[in-house]
Amino acid sequence: MAIRPIKPESISEARTIMPRVRERKRPVPQAQSDTSAPEPTEPEQVNDEPTFAVGYSKPPIATRFKRGRSGNPKGRPKAAMGLSTIVRDTLSQKVAVRTPSGEKRISRIEAALHKTVELAMKGNPRALAQLIKLYADAVPEAKSSAGEQVLTEDLTATDLAILDELGLILLAGKEQAE
Repeated sequence: MAIRPIKPESISEARTIMPRVRERKRPVPQAQSDTSAPEPTEPEQVNDEPTFAVGYSKPPIATRFKRGRSGNPKGRPKAAMGLSTIVRDTLSQKVAVRTPSGEKRISRIEAALHKTVELAMKGNPRALAQLIKLYADAVPEAKSSAGEQVLTEDLTATDLAILDELGLILLAGKEQAE
């Protein structure tokens, strides 16, 4: 059985099958020479669509910020501070500390450092490690000279002889590989 397309019997049926044509929204431009053209008898339709493109970075005019107005009218409060400002202010405040010579006023961070030194002197390994790290960060030239002194002072004659033998073994192994 063959399938045949259905043909419309009249022209009116053919028009109903076609999709509807959109109506023109813009007014038709009139020729300037023809001034006696009849005026349209239909009432004008109110155009609710904007006359500009609305989309990315182009908000509707009604919702845009007005000229001379801030998008954040209250703004940042004058007393607002970030975390680093709060930490700096808190640790730089002066506190009273009792010493053998009397009471002194020092910053909180300085008092914490004194306490770390005191704990390190009593033998606390964590405090000692922290203190050494702080010192190495604060005095970079001491880090390089202290490292060299430790290496040369800690090595004995036996250690130096072992290192020389190890160097000879490594050189011999390198020559055999070539």
